Amino acid sequence: MERVQEERIATNNATFREANERISAAAGAYGIETPIPFICECSDPSCSGIIRLSLEEYEEVRANSRHFANIPGHEAASMGAAVVVERRDGYSIVEKIGRAGEIVDSLDERGPVGDPQGAPSAE
Repeated sequence: MERVQEERIATNNATFREANERISAAAGAYGIETPIPFICECSDPSCSGIIRLSLEEYEEVRANSRHFANIPGHEAASMGAAVVVERRDGYSIVEKIGRAGEIVDSLDERGPVGDPQGAPSAE
């Protein structure tokens, strides 16, 4: 995969994640406890899919800066820059790898937490 493609994929994911961070913050501020509609964090910039997650489920995905919640099957939009690490009811957790993983680490406002190489987390 070309470096430019990996950078575009990572940037698209980071954009969706930023929107979901705002959704999560608003839901937390209002004390919403039911599943919340989050935006699919796949690499397709035209995706408008919705995944319903509790705040706890969302935070579990966000515990690793390289992990993203995708509608099942949407990982194909990553063109090899991500692998499915877990399939759950209604969504998959994908992990960005290679250059795309490095980029999403650097773009994550929370920092690279849950390093997939086994380094200590930055908590």
